[in-house]
Amino acid sequence: MPARDTGAEPAVVTLARTAMARGMAAIAGKDTVAALRWLERARRLVPKDPNIALALASLYLNDDPDRAESLFATVARDHDVQQAWLGLAAVRFRAGNPAAAAEPLASALSRHAFIQDVTMLADRIAPAGWCALRPEGALEIHAPPGVPIKVTLDGKTAPGTRLPEDWVRGRTVEVVGDGAPLLGSPIQVGAIRHVDGCVEVWEGGLRGWAWHPNDPATDPVLTLTDGNGRQRTITPSDESIAVADTGPLARPRSFSLTAADLRDLVGPIRVSGPNGRDLTGSPVDPHAEGAFYSQVALGFGREHPANGVAGPALRVSAPVPFQPVGADNTRRATTVVIPIHNGGPIVLACLASVLASVSKDVRVLVIDDGSTDPAIVAAIDDLHTQRKIGLHRHARAEGFPVSANAGIRLAKGRDVVLLNSDTLVPPGWVERLRAAAYAEPDIGSVTPLSNDASIVSYPGPAGTNERPNQAATNRLDRLAARANGSATVDIPVGVGFCLYLRRDCLNAVGAFRTDVFAQGYGEENDLCLRARRLGWRNVALTGLFVGHHAGTTFGPSAVHLRRRNSRLLEELHPGYDALVARYVAADPLAQARRRIDSLIWKERGRKWPQAAILIAHDDGGGVERQVRHRAAAHAADGRRPIVLRPAETNANQPAIAVRDGLNDDLPNLIFAMPTQLPELAGFLRASRADRIEAHHLADYGPEIYDLIAKLALPCDVHVHDYAWFCPRISLVAAYNRYCGEPDLADCEACIADNGHFLKEDISVEALRRRSDRFLADARQIVVPAADVGRRLRRYFPEVTTTTVPHEDDGDTAPPRKPAARPNGRPRVCVVGAIGIHKGYEILLACARDAQRRDLDLEFAVVGHTIDDARIMATERVFVTGEFGAGEAVALIAAQNAALGFVPSIWPETWCLTLGEIWRAGLSAAAFDIGAPAERIRQTGRGIVLPLGLSPNAINNALLAAVRAAGL
Repeated sequence: MPARDTGAEPAVVTLARTAMARGMAAIAGKDTVAALRWLERARRLVPKDPNIALALASLYLNDDPDRAESLFATVARDHDVQQAWLGLAAVRFRAGNPAAAAEPLASALSRHAFIQDVTMLADRIAPAGWCALRPEGALEIHAPPGVPIKVTLDGKTAPGTRLPEDWVRGRTVEVVGDGAPLLGSPIQVGAIRHVDGCVEVWEGGLRGWAWHPNDPATDPVLTLTDGNGRQRTITPSDESIAVADTGPLARPRSFSLTAADLRDLVGPIRVSGPNGRDLTGSPVDPHAEGAFYSQVALGFGREHPANGVAGPALRVSAPVPFQPVGADNTRRATTVVIPIHNGGPIVLACLASVLASVSKDVRVLVIDDGSTDPAIVAAIDDLHTQRKIGLHRHARAEGFPVSANAGIRLAKGRDVVLLNSDTLVPPGWVERLRAAAYAEPDIGSVTPLSNDASIVSYPGPAGTNERPNQAATNRLDRLAARANGSATVDIPVGVGFCLYLRRDCLNAVGAFRTDVFAQGYGEENDLCLRARRLGWRNVALTGLFVGHHAGTTFGPSAVHLRRRNSRLLEELHPGYDALVARYVAADPLAQARRRIDSLIWKERGRKWPQAAILIAHDDGGGVERQVRHRAAAHAADGRRPIVLRPAETNANQPAIAVRDGLNDDLPNLIFAMPTQLPELAGFLRASRADRIEAHHLADYGPEIYDLIAKLALPCDVHVHDYAWFCPRISLVAAYNRYCGEPDLADCEACIADNGHFLKEDISVEALRRRSDRFLADARQIVVPAADVGRRLRRYFPEVTTTTVPHEDDGDTAPPRKPAARPNGRPRVCVVGAIGIHKGYEILLACARDAQRRDLDLEFAVVGHTIDDARIMATERVFVTGEFGAGEAVALIAAQNAALGFVPSIWPETWCLTLGEIWRAGLSAAAFDIGAPAERIRQTGRGIVLPLGLSPNAINNALLAAVRAAGL
């Protein structure tokens, strides 16, 4: 654990590992309450981790079957893990629904090797009979006595319950009892015997890992086949290796073979599983690197001979300054080459999309790379029979580079579009690619935009965008064409999902390398880099959009292949990573993406007669909640909500982002500051805004004030903090204490000593002068509590404020009494993201005091802190981890606390967590500062503590409050 890339930071993963270990230890100690608490924390830290989900689901099986079912179903859907299918079957059977339980049980039986644990559950769910396959090829068949059983392997009768010796290369086993299939039939042999793994060249030998995901207890038997057909088998059994992204409950086995071990084998070497399919990364040639350097040495000898007479040498590695090598300026016809390996409906949709969009002069050539899916094989055979496609077949899967080379060769002198089989194309796409390719004599490759296409992704980075269907693909393509027309932008390399290659470029550059990149990933980068060295350009066609399903070409092994080949690519082309990094930083496609987003923005704007501009930060929290509330209110009033947020360009230049306040799905409306300030002002004027709401300006440079002045709109100021007069924003100074709001000279000294949190260097005096002018011009200044208005007027005596609470404090739950807990300690609940100004040091000191004095007191943080490990080491604080929208109140109630505590050391302007504490039925304690103290006094729902109270005095006060309430 984690079993896969959870997207979490390493420090968070470490915390999650600790929580997972504590949870599993609690399970071993039969402490279910503690186990749930720790495992829930682990899940909140890394929500995507399936190992945690499985452990939690098992715990919830008895007490919360709905939650257990949801967790089991998610893991089963995403990972096809036998334990998840069995758990799902168990929870449904316990709920009295054996019919619903049969479906997940069938998946556990048909796609996974038999384990003894399944027997009792399967007998109860499927009394009419069930079947499974043991790892050694014997069938496990349970049927009522006297029921005749018939077994077939790929349609051929198999006598008895022991399958023939070659069963591992079969597809399906059908087990029929009295004319009806037993539950679990047909058994998917390919799924059970599938080997996941990866192999690579290492120090002249080979290393890698492998396992059976659907039969994890069985060591995989791998076959090495060299270039002359000689074979050797190995059986990896070392499970000490840890491999990321292998799924839950993974048990990979590592293997390594030295150069000496491989001395009698010639390359390339195929590494395959029992079913004959290559491991990811196979074939490999451990001798290729040495041969390459030998050729380099021989070449050097030819160019610099000992006798002083240079031999013939073709030197084409350096770019040609004025004309690309091999360019003949002959415009050719085009063949679309589509390598296919199974793929199901996605592949069929791709073929339909292509055939509906190409003209008669465009040939479509399918390279069937060893497909085993009968439906796919039949479909492409039918298309070939109808002469809609050309077809070339490989007897076994050879990988994308081999398939692409076959297509290029069979295209016989024509230009080629290499197209992934998980794409959707719009009308006229080939013609536009061809026009772009011949727009200039040195263009060798053309790539369109797509939703998932590395450096040419739109609208956001690869992996963040929705997968479009055909209608959405066509719509996005029309927008791209309107926005960008035939404009092209130079890119370092083309992207292989849809890559137009001119034949004269291919003739000069040569084929894809099949000796390095195995099944694929990186081969097109290598080819395009070779083309660059010969003077050819790679360009993106920004007026064309092609949909890409992504991730289906290589399945779950893709991440390992990509990781391996990325290393190889940098070894082959040193500096490639830096080249791409420079391109990403420069982001030459930014304007093209922004033009498309701008077009969508304008189209959406037609229905809005007017708009409101809300200026916010991008840090979430209470400000974000209020901004969303205000955006919804404006929309309800018929006014388009436009949200401005601070941003940076890819080159780290300050910028302002324009966001749709309702959808927030246009990420490219980013304007660099100060250079694009006039353009931004014009863009906003065109949106027909009639007002501005300034919620937070501290994260912007001074240009934000220039923008507001240029727009010249009525401005309402919503105060959320004290950045108007304090460059540290929250009035927290040295020693992490409330500063007491001293005179100007001391404030200037504080900033000089402690720094500030603004995006500009400005003195306190200058900040206050500017704020005074700005607030004086505001139409309205809205504050959430009277305390905020009073504090603001200390610095700006002339301002008038309007108090509008963020929520109704009367809308709270009645006080509730916590249930008795095993250790008997009263628990105090703290809520939110607890940093320094939110009272982290106070809470830590209180926890240490409670530990030192062995008080009957402990704390629960519903949320997270700046240092969970440090505060939890006291054994008096438990931190749940971050919670989602709408979860807070239920999670607070689940802590079974006696009291809430707001330990903030700054004068909070509102404090949404206080309301959540009240809605969970708790009273609260807070320091006598800011809005929390004001609200507690107004409602009587808690106690107010003197600011600066010592930790032991705070604990005494908290315990006294608990006792006074009779808790």
